[in-house]
Amino acid sequence: MDSLPLLESGNKPASAAVNGVAGQLASTSATLFQLLCTMAGTGILQLPYTVSQGGWLALTLVVLVGVMTNWTGKLLIQSLYLNPAGYERLPGYPEIGEAAFGRFGYFFVQFFHKSTLFGVSTIFLVLAAKFLLEGLGGDGEGILNHAVTFDPSVDWTSVWTLLSAGCVLFPVVYYRTLGENHVLSLLGAMSTVLAILVVVFFAIYLNPIGADDANMDDDTYVFSPPTHKLLDFKLFPSAFSAIVLSFGGAATFPTIEGNMEKPHHFSKTLNKAFAILVFLYLVTAVAGYYTFGDITFSPILCNLPRGDDLSGRVVQTTKLFVAFHVMSAYPILMNALVSEVECKIPFFRSTIPRCIERTTLVGLTCLIAIKVPFFGPLMTFIGAGCLTMIVFVCPVIFNFRLRAMKKMKIGAMERVAGTIVVIAGLVGGSIGVAQSTTDLINAFK
Repeated sequence: MDSLPLLESGNKPASAAVNGVAGQLASTSATLFQLLCTMAGTGILQLPYTVSQGGWLALTLVVLVGVMTNWTGKLLIQSLYLNPAGYERLPGYPEIGEAAFGRFGYFFVQFFHKSTLFGVSTIFLVLAAKFLLEGLGGDGEGILNHAVTFDPSVDWTSVWTLLSAGCVLFPVVYYRTLGENHVLSLLGAMSTVLAILVVVFFAIYLNPIGADDANMDDDTYVFSPPTHKLLDFKLFPSAFSAIVLSFGGAATFPTIEGNMEKPHHFSKTLNKAFAILVFLYLVTAVAGYYTFGDITFSPILCNLPRGDDLSGRVVQTTKLFVAFHVMSAYPILMNALVSEVECKIPFFRSTIPRCIERTTLVGLTCLIAIKVPFFGPLMTFIGAGCLTMIVFVCPVIFNFRLRAMKKMKIGAMERVAGTIVVIAGLVGGSIGVAQSTTDLINAFK
């Protein structure tokens, strides 16, 4: 979503038009809330498993990736005001790429941005189906398990995936545009907070876990107390890629900053958002991994009680809450994916072509979610393949390029830091893609 050029610092209008639609500018506190809602989401459910991959030292990645993403986010916002054609603020991320490297830069950003939106939408269907299965029923557990007979010969994961896709199809097709919805943002924040509280509570309550708490579906599994490791160098890149996805809101920063009443406060607000996120992520990761160790699942809610008692019902309700949240967020992501295509190509603005286009995209995400229903490896693949470019590589290269075009000085230490971030993104992303691809292949065996 494009943003208006900023007004002079002395002017503080009450509203502005974004994409032709008038709307209120956000206060600093509202911007903080938007940043938290944008970045804190389903990624937090992966973090304990991520630490189980990389070992305790993977916790340093949470802090390191947070610091790196904070810095590259600021570079991205600075790039908005480095327009080579003049002093007007660039509209958004793709235009930054175009200003730096022409049409190639524009389409480069678009490819990785849209791939991320498509990939995360697919992950949302995977997660929704998994939590509907475990929250409502179909695999021997769930609120409806005793009230409804679920045929064990039916692939209920696929059924719930199809039903989830059907639920999100209507708002995707029916509504031409979906602006920022504060109710959905609030729901997302509540889901995240609820998930954190439930994970931390049960991690403390169940520690130390016994055989009945292991939640292993393998009948041949012999319980042994969870073990922990300090470092697994081989899986460290996969941990890096998954953590990147937990901080993967960089593409929305230009829009959020452009809708602030006081955009010059963005850096301070971003610092506060990252401080809160890092704290929440560390608490969840430490609590989950400390209790479940090497038998930590992805997502972590699958480690929690599954019975019909009060504990089981609390966990099932939390799963349903998260499932409803991701299904509510799916139309917003899909709309962001299709809106620019429909804006650029008039053919898709007509009702029938638009419905066919949107139905096809929802169908493709549903098909992939059914064929690749593996939350952990899929999330790592998206983080490694797309977000490392959007979050680390592009902001640094674009910013340095635009500053060079403006003949602005770049300090030696900043050059070194930028080089390290770009190399970390490229190397970590490449290894993460390779490892997650291998994990996906093994998951099919």
